[in-house]
Amino acid sequence: MPIRIAAMQTLERRRFLQFAGLPALLSARLLRAATEAGAGKLRVSDLEIHEVFPPFCDYNARQLLRYAGLQSQARAVYVLRVGSLEGYGEAWARAPKRDSLARYVGADILDCLTQTENMPISMAALDLLGKHLEVPAWRLLGPKIRNWVPVGFWTVSQHPDAMAEEVRQAARRGYRWLKYHVNVTQNAVEQTAAMAKVAPPGFKVHYDFNADSDVESVYPVMRDLEAFAIAGRIEDPIAVEEQEGWRVLRQKSRLTVLFHHNPGPTEAALLGRLCDGFVASRWPLGVNRHFAALAETTNTPFVLQMPGGNLSQAFMAHQAAAFKMASLDAVTVSNLWSDDITAEAMPVLGGSIEVPDRPGLGVTLDRAKLERYTRVPQPDYGRFLVRVRYTNGPAVYFRHNPDAPGASMGLARHRGGADFPGPVPGYGNAVVTDFWDQEGSAEFEAMWRRTEAGPVWTDRPAR
Repeated sequence: MPIRIAAMQTLERRRFLQFAGLPALLSARLLRAATEAGAGKLRVSDLEIHEVFPPFCDYNARQLLRYAGLQSQARAVYVLRVGSLEGYGEAWARAPKRDSLARYVGADILDCLTQTENMPISMAALDLLGKHLEVPAWRLLGPKIRNWVPVGFWTVSQHPDAMAEEVRQAARRGYRWLKYHVNVTQNAVEQTAAMAKVAPPGFKVHYDFNADSDVESVYPVMRDLEAFAIAGRIEDPIAVEEQEGWRVLRQKSRLTVLFHHNPGPTEAALLGRLCDGFVASRWPLGVNRHFAALAETTNTPFVLQMPGGNLSQAFMAHQAAAFKMASLDAVTVSNLWSDDITAEAMPVLGGSIEVPDRPGLGVTLDRAKLERYTRVPQPDYGRFLVRVRYTNGPAVYFRHNPDAPGASMGLARHRGGADFPGPVPGYGNAVVTDFWDQEGSAEFEAMWRRTEAGPVWTDRPAR
């Protein structure tokens, strides 16, 4: 059942044009139309939250679930209501607690639109206001710069063979860019070599380096990646505070270097010319408008990153339509699911999606699908071990429960920490990692018993 929070509806006919938090949102013609329509202070009368689990694509569903758990499949769908009007938003997350959302019921829709804390509330408010004024959302943000917005595919770090399959899938579905987080349990250069073998001409990879290293460790990997035509961008190659290191990498590397952090550090990075571009991720409209102005002032391109499905993709597209420097391939992770909860699809053609031109976000909820995907069985991960194998040893085995509190396969070398024999964690180590699930084999069963107490390592080299 959805979470529902309701209040008495109030609709006031004043102050729409005086709202200080919305400078330069409306064109002159739209201002006149809004005034004639009596657009005023709309207050949220009802808020629904639905937790849905649309199906992952078949080819990598088990891999994704073992890697990140059921929360990676979940989306929280928001429905803001003012009278008979509904606005839709979503987040790539489990549904939030009721108490954290109560303040939005009874709130001015314009306050919901310009707040800087909650992206799906901002998304739903923009959708609702566009429907109220009967205009597509981009018209509330400024003149349209582009009709088509470039988008990228997204996946998790995997065995090189699996990364090659990700590239095949991405290219087959019209994408020209793929983004993933590099991981110290895989070799980014070997992954790239595998992807390069199957990539069509012009296909590129966007690497997220997790902002956890230094120049001495990362530059050799970046230099090796430069040998591949498929290598495109490096996001967060080193720690945020290493300003001189950022300058060095930008000067030495032919790859585009992107910065991704909160508005304050990003502003300092752009003004200091530490990067070639930046990533604006999961922010409400009020923050993204600040980023867009900063980008235009410094003539810096940026990536809009708004993880979710078609609702998130539409929200992103309307902003990219109006934000001049939002020209780098956006990331929404919508490629993860084989179905969605919207009535409309948003196909990728030539690496881009078309900006919707219907009122609001231009995509609507399919209530039947919304209801269907709120009820899904818990996934059966099967018994498996994470197997981390270095070319010259050691080999590390451990169990991984992706749904346990604090569980992470994304950045940690293994659940036991870094205190074991082997190379210093890095993205260029001769290592390959996979999920080992040969249930019934004597070797697997013996190792399964041994890992009950924690990680196990041996000197056996990879094979």
